[in-house]
Amino acid sequence: MTTKPHRPLCFADATGGALAALGAAVARALGHTDAVAATSGEVSPLPAEVPAVLAEIGLETPSILKLDEALVNPHAVVWLAEGAAPVADARTLACKLAPADAGELERMATARIVRDRIERMLELEQATG
Repeated sequence: MTTKPHRPLCFADATGGALAALGAAVARALGHTDAVAATSGEVSPLPAEVPAVLAEIGLETPSILKLDEALVNPHAVVWLAEGAAPVADARTLACKLAPADAGELERMATARIVRDRIERMLELEQATG
């Protein structure tokens, strides 16, 4: 029997870390305790809906790294943004949060949908090994 070498997951985005924070928090809850969040841009304050939708399911918001800092270790990158990933061999899940000028209900609903899409992606990968 061969085992796959373990590489920690790095969730990355180009939006200041909000999508990556959702990804890393969900991954940690599913057993990927070494998952990290990173952004290819400048780390930005998270929109209020990100910590809110994580808290709804008992998760804490992870710290966000710059992508080049996160890649110092051999991470398997999951790119959570629209467009091509700046990292070779990254898996992608095209998603985005609602804009800041959208209503609170729309922002919360969109963040929940993104959170749930990430969870489904990870659960499917775990099931298919």
